[in-house]
Amino acid sequence: MLARTPLTVGVYRLPTMWQRHRIKRIKRSDRDVAALAFGCGMTVRQFRKLPADKQALVRQAWLVLISPRNT
Repeated sequence: MLARTPLTVGVYRLPTMWQRHRIKRIKRSDRDVAALAFGCGMTVRQFRKLPADKQALVRQAWLVLISPRNT
């Protein structure tokens, strides 16, 4: 069961197999951001333009989504 959180980020999905393959090819400094950006349906450049608080919300949503509590 997915954990319920009061986050308002919109829709976040884990990256698909194709996106994960693409993330592996991105330079190391952008790799962690790429997973977050692709999950929101954005490019790395678009994600970096978001305000820091929105980026933090997306990162928190990602952590909740992959949390072992959800298994």
